[in-house]
Formats: sequence, structure tokens, C-alpha cells
Amino acid sequence: MKIRTYQEGDGEALARLMVAAFGGEATYANEYFDPRRNPRLDPEQVHIIEEDGEARASATVLPMEVLVDEKPAAMGGVAAVMVHPAYRRRRYAGDLMRTALGDMRERGTGLSLLSPFAHAFYRSFGYELATEAVEYTLKPTDLPTDPGQSKLRAYREEDLPAMMALLEAESRGHQLCALRSEAFWRKTLGQKEHEAAVYEDEGEVRGYLIYKMSGITEGREPGRRLEVQELVAAIPEARRGLVSFLGALDPDAFDIRHWTSREDPLHPYLRSSYVDAKVEPDQMLRLVDVEGALRLLDREGGPLVLEVTDDVIPENAGEYTVGGGEIARGAETEDRVALDVRQLAQLYAGYLPARQLARHGLIGAGSPGAIDLLEELFPTGDPWLFAPDHF
Repeated sequence: MKIRTYQEGDGEALARLMVAAFGGEATYANEYFDPRRNPRLDPEQVHIIEEDGEARASATVLPMEVLVDEKPAAMGGVAAVMVHPAYRRRRYAGDLMRTALGDMRERGTGLSLLSPFAHAFYRSFGYELATEAVEYTLKPTDLPTDPGQSKLRAYREEDLPAMMALLEAESRGHQLCALRSEAFWRKTLGQKEHEAAVYEDEGEVRGYLIYKMSGITEGREPGRRLEVQELVAAIPEARRGLVSFLGALDPDAFDIRHWTSREDPLHPYLRSSYVDAKVEPDQMLRLVDVEGALRLLDREGGPLVLEVTDDVIPENAGEYTVGGGEIARGAETEDRVALDVRQLAQLYAGYLPARQLARHGLIGAGSPGAIDLLEELFPTGDPWLFAPDHF
């Protein structure tokens, strides 16, 4: 057995492996592993287990950027971790994850995200849940309508720069929000199942909606579904107009599925709050390089010693003094908190408050004031990835 990276000609074998491992369409799999058609793919970060000349397992790291305190930061998106069904239970996936983490550290990538198939598996490699989504299933009649809907029209290619600017502004409010290249924008909008509409006021695009509409499903009531992929608005009038588009659908033909971040709920704006809504776990975060990740932050407060443990990447374990916008390796003050790299990831994302983690015994404070300092350094926020950026 050997672990190697992508070589020319591997695309077809990896596509077959993806279909065998996950199902799905061969067309999608072939496109995914084609560097010419997948703008996120870096062949040097596709890790493959080969045995007897056969690709038996693979894991891909997508080199992306996310916002950390509103600034771009390198992030490795772990995706397509797959093992052929005939070769499972041989620890191939674990070997690939360790290889991927080591490669990210060597590249200076301090952060990694993934969408887990099993939380326990990825926790064993130092990842922890760091984002969640509220999933709504609605009837069109649950949503208000608005005269501003008359300012909506179908997307045109010349709208793209304005839409990119709207998303960039909206993303600043979400820690870990992915930055989307123009190539990936075009790939997203070019998919045949995706439609888009924009809200235009006085010649300026002030909001947009990306959505998918299903075909008719026999035996399902209603027979069709509209899935909101992304709704972004710069002004309240644009949001009302875009929501009105959804509310104007035929309720006998459609229902609506819409994901929002936890700080952008629909309930306050619905005609009736009694709708189907559930919290869904989303991304897991790994601080691949703790010191490098901490240096990305733009935080005042402290000083406080973080006593970090990491049972997977021992180089991360140790003491870090955080305060005044500076990071120092070692203990340079008395106040301290002991925590695992997994809980540090949740604080880093702004997913959970420090006091809640302490209440559950997941962090240990050396003094009562240490928790106050920790909450000051790591306030809760609204970490979020928009649906088109999932991988």
C-alpha cells in the first residue's frame, strides 16, 4: 500500500470510486475530479491510497479562503473522503486524514472545515462542530407578499459583479464564511438546476436569490419543491421583495425549503410561526496549526494563558498567552484556562460561549476571572457557510 497524490489520468478511476462509495451520477463525479472543470480542485491535495495498482481510497483537500474577523484566511476544506466498499474496515480513511492534516500544516494552512458523515469519526482527528443551520420547510402561504416583488427580474450575466459585492458585504457578519471566486460563482450559476432572480431598484441590484426547483414527484403533496440556496439583500425592501417571490408560489404545487443562519431566523416575519423548523448541525472545524490560527484573530482583551491539549497533532499542545492583539508561546500571565483543541475550535468560530463550555466541564478555568477574559477574547457570533459553498 502507498499513499500518493493525484496523477494525470486518475480522474476516471476516482470518479468510479466516488460513485461506488457514495452513489450519485457519474457525470458529477467525473467533473469533480477534472481540474479543468472544478475550479476548487488542486491535484496536489488529492490524496490516494493505491494498492496492487488500484485506487482504493481517497481524500481531497480543497484550498479555499474563509473570513476570520473579516479578513481572508487560508482554509483546507476536507471533502470526498471515500473508500471502495470492498476495502472498508482497513483504516484507510484514518490514514488519509492523518496525511491530509500533515500536508495542510506543511502548507501553512491553519484551519480546516468539513461536512461530517459521522461526527465521532472526525472528532477523533481533532475536529469539532462549529456551525449550524436552521432548516425551514414552509408553505408559500406562510410567507408574506409585498408590492416590491414587481422589482424582481431574472438574473443576467451582467449582474454578477453586483451580486459578488452583495455577498462579500453579507459575509463579513459571519465568521468562517467562505470567499467565492468568480470562477466558482460562474460554475454555481451555470448549473442547470440553479435559477437566480435579482431585486433591481433604480438600475441597481440590491438583492438576489439563488434557488432550485424540483420536478413533479408522484405521490408527494405538494408535488414540487423550491429550495432556497442563497438569499442576500442589502436593504429591507429587497428582502421583502425576494421573500414575496417565494410567497407568491402556487401552494397546491410547491412547498419551500430554506436554510438560514441561527441569527437570521424567519419566525419573526412569518404570517404564522407554527412551521416546520429544525436546527441542523453543519460544519466541523479543526485548528490545524493553533498558533497560526490564533495569529489570524483581531482581538483585544486578556491577557490570558490558553493551556491547549491536542491528542492528534502534538506540536499544537502547550501554553499560549493571548492578549492585547498579541500571541506568545508560553505562559506570560497568571490567569489561565485549560481546554482541548476541539473546544478551542468552537470558541474560535464563535459557536458556543465560554461559560456554557465551562458549565459542561469542557474547559477548566484557573480563576473566576479567567472565564470573563475568555468570553471577552472569544465572543459568540454567527459562523456560517452559504449553501453553494458546501463541499
